[in-house]
Amino acid sequence: MGNFSGKAPDNLWAMRSQAVPAAISGAQSATGIFDRLELDWRRSLRSPALHDEARTWAAAEPALCGAAGAGDIVARVTWEGYRPSVDGALILSALLRQARSPLAARALLQALLPRIRVERVQTATYGHGVGESWPRPADTVADLVGECFVAITRHAGEDRDDVALVIVSQAARRLRTARQAQHRYQSRTVALLTGHGVLATGDISCARSAAEWLASALVDAVRADQLTADQARLLYAARVKGMPASDVGRAHGLPPKAVYHALARAERALLASLAWPDRPPTMSAA
Repeated sequence: MGNFSGKAPDNLWAMRSQAVPAAISGAQSATGIFDRLELDWRRSLRSPALHDEARTWAAAEPALCGAAGAGDIVARVTWEGYRPSVDGALILSALLRQARSPLAARALLQALLPRIRVERVQTATYGHGVGESWPRPADTVADLVGECFVAITRHAGEDRDDVALVIVSQAARRLRTARQAQHRYQSRTVALLTGHGVLATGDISCARSAAEWLASALVDAVRADQLTADQARLLYAARVKGMPASDVGRAHGLPPKAVYHALARAERALLASLAWPDRPPTMSAA
């Protein structure tokens, strides 16, 4: 099953050392994460301890009466979009009341996975865009699953009618807040990227903001004929304004694949201009 301690870790990064992240650490895609969690759950269902606990839950919770086991309890939770069915909501509430048990907490997480699946994580609010630190939606899904488990342990034992809202929406909000805080930190530096990773970083925290510094660098590169006006507009939209690549492409009439290619070419041209002898002294090869 995994090493559930029953104690809520302080944050989602601590959560990675517990059983749920252990099930997803090797996944390379969002789908792979859910597949690994499903496999972990199926293995858990063979545990006599889980079978015994499920009978204890059913004895204490009318909504769970008649269930054949933990697998049957989770299977009874059906979803209509973002909302559980009426009966499903009652089961979620019952599992949350029992979630001081790590096994009940894991069962509740499993029951909430269909809701977590439909959360739209590949958006700018979760930090996905050109130049961000989280290029893979799988990274965000993994963190969201971890935050959901943290929220379950935080609210364990409570009597709530809106479990899906309390757990998943709260976890999503906490994750977005963490990503946006990290983005504000990143805004104090400029990391120029190509397909091979970070090539140069400009630390301008003691001078102007990153946006001001980069905007000025774009203007200088255009004036020096090192960057075209179109390339500057692309970089300004993606790197200064922080627009997602998909929005940048729509604004400039570029298909999705073309916008990434155009941005990569523009960044290489800007890097070349910054490599001149009079480049800012704070720029250094990574």
